[in-house]
Amino acid sequence: MRDTFQWFNLRGKHALITGAGGGIGCAISGGLAGGGAEIACVDLTAEIANVGLDAVKAAGGGGMALACDVRDPAAISQAVEEALHAFGKLDILINLAGKGILKPAVEFTLAEWEEMINTFLRSTFLFCQQVGRHMCARGSGSIINISSVASVVALGRGTGPYGAVKAGVNALTRELALEWARKGVRVNTIAPCQIDTPQLRAVMALPRFDPEKLMATWLDAIPLGRLGRPEELIGPCVFLASEASSLVTGHTLMVDGGYTIK
Repeated sequence: MRDTFQWFNLRGKHALITGAGGGIGCAISGGLAGGGAEIACVDLTAEIANVGLDAVKAAGGGGMALACDVRDPAAISQAVEEALHAFGKLDILINLAGKGILKPAVEFTLAEWEEMINTFLRSTFLFCQQVGRHMCARGSGSIINISSVASVVALGRGTGPYGAVKAGVNALTRELALEWARKGVRVNTIAPCQIDTPQLRAVMALPRFDPEKLMATWLDAIPLGRLGRPEELIGPCVFLASEASSLVTGHTLMVDGGYTIK
């Protein structure tokens, strides 16, 4: 038998991570780089993408930064093409990019609804489709879509469209996992609870929220009694990206402090 930790070894692997410059994206990018993978850090601008690449370099890894507006299908095609040209192959895809719009459903405009679909669901499908073609042709690969507890439970507080598109990500994951299983490509989802990032703090600062009450509501709903930390998504991502999860596909892994067990 191989050494236990060799199951989690990512040396020689190449990953494309969208939303790589955000709080969670930096943690995941650095975490996979620390495991030996080279990372294509994708984000809205080169400046933000380079924040993710800095995390990769800090972990002793290498890679590249790619600017890509995930709402633009042409930009997605270009990002995937550039990553494949630079690396020669992609073994791992992590779909994380997206910025939610929180407001009551009766106030949502059609443009905002389409923005949510395009940012979260359409972009996830297009990255999966384009990287998936390459992975299916090679006969191997792991795709990890980042969802949310909002995909399986109603949170309220203006999260209706967000929950709907994240539920769509879960369903898409299952369908692609089934379609590509015989081609050696695994597709899974990670659904976290609230993770303590600058983006989450920005939500707390919205005028319609009382920050203390909102935090109390979150903590009351999480049995572990605290928010998640970005680095707590590294382990689940390394597991699903590596041979340690070679028999796992079509699964939604709840990384939620027990949120959904209630």
